[in-house]
Amino acid sequence: MLSIHEKQYKFCPSCKNPLKLKEIDGRKRLNCTKCGFIFWNNPKSVTSILLHKGKDILLLKRAKEPLKDYWCFPGGYVNYDETVEQVLKREASEEIGVSIKINGLIGVYRIDNDPRGINLDLIYEGEIAKGKIRLSDEHSEYKFFSPDKLLLKIAYKHQQAIEDWRKNSI
Repeated sequence: MLSIHEKQYKFCPSCKNPLKLKEIDGRKRLNCTKCGFIFWNNPKSVTSILLHKGKDILLLKRAKEPLKDYWCFPGGYVNYDETVEQVLKREASEEIGVSIKINGLIGVYRIDNDPRGINLDLIYEGEIAKGKIRLSDEHSEYKFFSPDKLLLKIAYKHQQAIEDWRKNSI
């Protein structure tokens, strides 16, 4: 069975010939019968940061789809020429206009409820080092919440990361 993301692909990106299903490594995969290209449908890397002030955590309300009106951490896709630290600093600057201090990794989470594709989210913990929060157009609101009082729609696996952070920061 093809994933929703595989159904988008009909032609080989290398030679433009039609892609066909073929069993490769025990799975049916889209394959080009002419040049041998295989569509592996690998997850993309994203990274997010749980920023906290004491025990309160910063969440941003998404202003756009997907998951509009859900709350999330600052974060984004890892570009081919960036380290995770560079992405976190870039995204914090772009999304909320601040410099951050990165304290450590909370965990790695598989995100399979994003219509753009499957992602692996490397979620870190840190603090605002400098600056006053100013939102980009990606978000409509921000707030520091007590993790005990979260009754929100939280995007991706950020709720699980909050729980993991709380367990490890006691």
